[in-house]
Amino acid sequence: MWKLSCLALAVLTFAPLARADDADDLPPGSQPEYGKMPMTSEGRNPRLERRLSLQTRHRQDRTYRGPAGILGFQGGVPIFVGSDVDRDVVKAGGSILGFGGVDFGFGTVELEVGWMGNPTDPPGLDGVTAQRVVLGVGGRVQVPNKSVVVPFVGFGFAAQWWKYDLPIGGCTALFCSTGGSFRFAPGFNVRAGLSFLLGGVAAIEIGARYNISFETNGIATRNLQFVEPTLGFRFWL
Repeated sequence: MWKLSCLALAVLTFAPLARADDADDLPPGSQPEYGKMPMTSEGRNPRLERRLSLQTRHRQDRTYRGPAGILGFQGGVPIFVGSDVDRDVVKAGGSILGFGGVDFGFGTVELEVGWMGNPTDPPGLDGVTAQRVVLGVGGRVQVPNKSVVVPFVGFGFAAQWWKYDLPIGGCTALFCSTGGSFRFAPGFNVRAGLSFLLGGVAAIEIGARYNISFETNGIATRNLQFVEPTLGFRFWL
C-alpha cells in the first residue's frame, strides 16, 4: 500500500513538467503570441469589424447616408436658346467643368470651376468665340437606392467672366464686345440627370443644365440663356 502511494505521488509530480517540455518543442507560430490578435476562428473583434464597416460601407452601397468626399469632371455642349437666337451666327459650343465637394447620401454640396466657348459668325466678320470662365457653388438632391442608377436634380449659383472680342466693337447677335478683357456677370443654373454606379466608388453621369447669365457690364444685349447636355464622371473618396 505504501509503495502504491509513492508511485502515484511521483506521477502527479513529474507529469506537468513533461507537458511543459513538450510545449517548448512546438514549432514557431503554432501558439498565439502575446499582443497579437488571434485568428477569426478563435474569436471576433466587434470594434474592429464596426470600424471597417463604417469606412467601406459608402463604397459598397449608395443608400448609406454618411458623408463622403467627391471629385469629378464633366463636358457639355452649350446651346443658346431664345426666339432671337440666329443659329447661323451663334453656334453650339463646348465646355469643361471640374468639381469637388461632400456627399451626404440624399444630397451634396459642391464647388465648381470651368470654361466654356461658343463660336459665332458675325456678318462680314471672321469667326469670334464667346468665352466664359465660371466659379460656382451648388448642390443636388438625389435618390439613393440599391440599384446602379441614382437620379438627381440640382441647382447652383455662378460667378462668371465673359469675353467677346469684336474687331469693330459694339454688339452683334447676342453678345457685345468686352474690349479684350473678361467682364463679370452673375448667374445660376438648374440641373437634372442620372448617375450609373461603377462598383460603388465611381459613376458615369448623363444629364442637362439650364443656365441663365444676367445682363451686366455690357456683355450682352439681354440676359443669356443656354441649355447644356452633359456627360461626366464622379468619384467617391
